[in-house]
Amino acid sequence: MSLEKLESLRGSGPSSPKAGGPRRLPAALLPIGLVFAFLVVFGLMFGSRLLPAQEVKTAPVIVRRTSGDLGSESPESQPQPSSAQLLFQASGWVEPDPYITNVPSLVNGVVREVLVLEGHAVKKGDILATLIDDDAKLDVQEAERTIATLDATQVAHCAQLPVLNAGMHAIQQRIAAHRALHAELEDKAQRLAAVRKGSVPEQDVKQAQLKVDGQQAVIEEANAELAGIIAEINKVDLERLTVVARISAAQTALARKQLALERTTIKASMDGMVLRLHAAPGKKRMLEGNEATSALIVELYDPAKLQARIDIPLTEAAGLRIGQPVKITTDLLPDAKFDAEVTRIVGEADLQRNTLQAKVRILNPDLRLRPEMLVRAEFYPGGTSTHSSSSPSHRNQRLSIYAPTAALLNQSGTTAQAWVIEDHRAQRRDLKVGTEERDNHLHVLDGLRPGDQLILPPHNKLKEGSRVRAKNQVAR
Repeated sequence: MSLEKLESLRGSGPSSPKAGGPRRLPAALLPIGLVFAFLVVFGLMFGSRLLPAQEVKTAPVIVRRTSGDLGSESPESQPQPSSAQLLFQASGWVEPDPYITNVPSLVNGVVREVLVLEGHAVKKGDILATLIDDDAKLDVQEAERTIATLDATQVAHCAQLPVLNAGMHAIQQRIAAHRALHAELEDKAQRLAAVRKGSVPEQDVKQAQLKVDGQQAVIEEANAELAGIIAEINKVDLERLTVVARISAAQTALARKQLALERTTIKASMDGMVLRLHAAPGKKRMLEGNEATSALIVELYDPAKLQARIDIPLTEAAGLRIGQPVKITTDLLPDAKFDAEVTRIVGEADLQRNTLQAKVRILNPDLRLRPEMLVRAEFYPGGTSTHSSSSPSHRNQRLSIYAPTAALLNQSGTTAQAWVIEDHRAQRRDLKVGTEERDNHLHVLDGLRPGDQLILPPHNKLKEGSRVRAKNQVAR
């Protein structure tokens, strides 16, 4: 086949542009399409924030604590405080009262078996988990053998005492015999020395005295031997005391090792319910671990002793009292209300949340309540204050909101409207107002909350939901 025919066949193939087949898109269109899609999504999500915000003048609402009787307000709009009047509400979480009970492993080891799970009810003394105890058993056996060895050493050592005592008694008898003979010889020597000179040979007198001196040396030798026996007996007694001290130390070591063996079985320290489980078979438990829970087995709590930690807004915290009656509700039991009382007010407020936390003891907790459940607390008058502002007139005070009259529009009787900044947008609210006015601020019964920022005139350019920015704020 010639080269011309091959070229003609190649030119008539399906990939030839002359065949009219589909053309491939340029590779550069893919990143361009991705960038375009990203810009579209970004514009849909944040496009409104990129638009310029309208600058407005704002004024905050004023919150004042006033008495229940506002004079010009009607009894219907301002009810008088009573024992059944709700002061304020706040949210919080359930937690054990007064704290969680941690059950740790008191020895280092590896978990062999876990016998409970979260939510299980346990009694005091119930076995929660076990550790591998083979090493602990061997340690106990070793300590027992050490004590047995020391006991045998003591018995063998003290066996010398009867022999030494018998030797001492024999030496004492010998000394007594030597002293009797010494007395006899001394008497004979004295008699010979008292005879008239020449009647007895001088040699006999001298020999009698030498026998006395020799017997005295024999007595001194026996006394030295007796002293050696007594020293040997004292040495045995001291060595016995040493062995007794070693036995006492070995018994202490045995007790410690037996305690370590017993501690490989972790038992519940109270009646309660398992809140959290930190152990699993094969997991190490370390008393010297870096983690706070490195030795924990379980966390227990008493379901009959629960409290709620409630975050009280600082605008309401002035009405908080120790012993104050509280009603607790939760979504788990929507038809139930639990009686409670304030037991503690923590010593530090939350700067970020602008709240003060209080501990509220639940007097009749349901067994279905669990720690960390969300609850709603209703606070009622009562209790005793911890500071000097606990007079009856102060307890009967309540929060009142006042709005600047310049920010109100369409006011008619007890109704009015106002523009409020919500999430950097203008929102129009319908208000219910009273008749009391203080320093160009009108009392608002409903429609505003503490902290709201009202937009001052002009309002002609405002639209519902339009972005606004207070002149003293930075747009986000």
